[in-house]
Amino acid sequence: MADSSNKAMPLRIALLAQAADAAGLSADILASLPAVQHIAVNDDFNAALQTAIQAVNQGQLVQLTSQCKPNEPQHCLLMLSGLAAAKNKIHPHAYLAGFAEGSVNSIEIALTQSRRQKADLSHQQTSETLAADQQFLAFFNMVDDIARRTVNATAHAANNTANNKNHYWFTEPHKARVASLTFNAHSDSESSLVLTQATGLQKAQSLLNASRLFFVLSGLNETELSVQLEQLKQRLTGFPDNLTANDNATLISLMAENLKQFQADISSAISLTSVNASLPTIVLQGASVAAVLQEISAISNTLPKVIAEKSHYKTPAGSCFSPAPNSKGGVTFVYPGVGTVYPGMFREFHQYFPALFAQLEREGNLKEMLQAEKTYGENPAEMTLGELAIAGVGSSYLLTQLLYEEFAVKPDFALGYSKGEASMWASLGVWKNPHALIELTQTSPIFTTAISGKLTAVREAWQLTDAEEITWNSFVVRCDSASIEALLPEFPRAYLAIIQGDTCVLAGCEATCRALLKKLGKRGIAANRVTAMHTTPALSQHSQVTEFYTQPLCDQLPTNIKFISAAGLLPQNQNVPVNIDSQSIANSIADTFCTTLDFTALIRTAREQGARLFVEIGADRQTSTLIDKINRTDNVTTESCTVAANAKGGEDIVTLLKCIAQLITHQIPLSLSPLLQGLEEQVNTLKLRSASSANTTPNTTQGEPV
Repeated sequence: MADSSNKAMPLRIALLAQAADAAGLSADILASLPAVQHIAVNDDFNAALQTAIQAVNQGQLVQLTSQCKPNEPQHCLLMLSGLAAAKNKIHPHAYLAGFAEGSVNSIEIALTQSRRQKADLSHQQTSETLAADQQFLAFFNMVDDIARRTVNATAHAANNTANNKNHYWFTEPHKARVASLTFNAHSDSESSLVLTQATGLQKAQSLLNASRLFFVLSGLNETELSVQLEQLKQRLTGFPDNLTANDNATLISLMAENLKQFQADISSAISLTSVNASLPTIVLQGASVAAVLQEISAISNTLPKVIAEKSHYKTPAGSCFSPAPNSKGGVTFVYPGVGTVYPGMFREFHQYFPALFAQLEREGNLKEMLQAEKTYGENPAEMTLGELAIAGVGSSYLLTQLLYEEFAVKPDFALGYSKGEASMWASLGVWKNPHALIELTQTSPIFTTAISGKLTAVREAWQLTDAEEITWNSFVVRCDSASIEALLPEFPRAYLAIIQGDTCVLAGCEATCRALLKKLGKRGIAANRVTAMHTTPALSQHSQVTEFYTQPLCDQLPTNIKFISAAGLLPQNQNVPVNIDSQSIANSIADTFCTTLDFTALIRTAREQGARLFVEIGADRQTSTLIDKINRTDNVTTESCTVAANAKGGEDIVTLLKCIAQLITHQIPLSLSPLLQGLEEQVNTLKLRSASSANTTPNTTQGEPV
């Protein structure tokens, strides 16, 4: 029995969760550690764990496993003292800090032993009755969750299937994750474990796998591309419908080989011609071999037509081809405005980019940045304007770092839709401390009462008493701006807030807006959001907005990005570019914030300056839809197009891969390393699995700086 006294010494046992087919610790590390003592969990989990703890306390290296059913992978936990892990520069996934059994208040005893308070727990898991092997699996999964920084909405099922409500395990800044497991709760055999976060991160999941296929083919002309398509078709035709483990390994190796060949082809084309060499490129994607074969058939049939018309080809699966793109030098990051964030956005990203999330967590309050309690809560709550603004900037900041740092996509231009201008300056290395704006946004009267909430700026403009109510709304209406502007003098409490392609946004007193729409003979779709941005009453907040966004700048500013502001379209600014200084940026945001936004004119101005490929950097793809409409109206869809990095309702990773595929076919320079690394990891794992032996020892993975 564990020592249940309050004087129990705190445990500091390093834990590493690894499947049995994982790579072993290096020979150098193993040479400096004791021989592995294998302990199996049979019918009594507590007894096996207690034996393992005693062995570790005696200086042993322990591998704790459980009996598993035939053909099921055997998980194991490597256990050693925290001091031994530190001496050998091993990054544990978690620490076992407390263990108590045989008491109905085992959790309090385990917390006391771990020198933790109940308030320190960021995740608690309690079960009434579990068999010994299920208790081990719950223990293993919790260590793995800590290493993956993942919270499960419900406990793992016995087959280790992830719940679709899983999301990033957010914590307060500089606060470690602390979790508890309680088994056989409310009985004399109750036991509890307390686990704390260590410095190890589980390796990133692969973006590509046997059910997310991705092939890149390039050729100088139609003949070469057709040959490439036929060769890939021949290689894929040999795969059966039901893939074996060996088939999976071959398929993953084929993808890795294909991407490496593409890299070599690009390097060769550049060296033989010039930096601006053009190499027409097809990207094929599908959820199975059969699906990719269908994609090959479809593009093979339409290839001559696409090349002749120089049009952009893409399919719902993500396959795409642009035979003559002119996007080089015209990559434009577009930042959406308030209201595009949605519950559960980016839920999967941390599993694929763990190092990026660790970096973002060190930089600032990631939980606040994404408004996690409302975005990922069991019942996502309605957000205030300030919360939407924070989460909108946060989502854009995250996606910018992902594309910019992980895939090395460098924009030539940047612009924002409405408050997206603030996201632009915050995300692209201009503001020194954008995280400081989070708390300011939550408390600033600008966002809480002036142009939202009580609408004090509107009340002042309309000369209302505190007793008089304001019923504010905004409406999206399919109409040209001139028709609305002609009626505004008759309806002084209605405002043309935004002009966006074939629609406009009308905002103001709901009754007045409805009356204007009736006279206009148009139907409006109510947004049911209270914000007076881009209306005349907001002008009273210009100086406050300017002061709010007057932020210190980074010591080194980006020199290769041309920033385009909607404020430049205003008559007083005469289309002069924004100076990259603190005051000019703040003035520009305030000008945009307080006046009608003409997004149509902004996109046309950007195109005139050289913008060609508009990449939306934020939650969902609302801005891409607007730009597509503007481009169609202007009949420039051949030379100008959009790419969304995210889309509500789709799988985050699938949408991201579609974005990367389009960047590749537009011949935008980027890094394929995030794709290749995952494939190579899988190849290594599959080799180990085929050659696995009973005494393979699991290893630590990448470490996270403390």
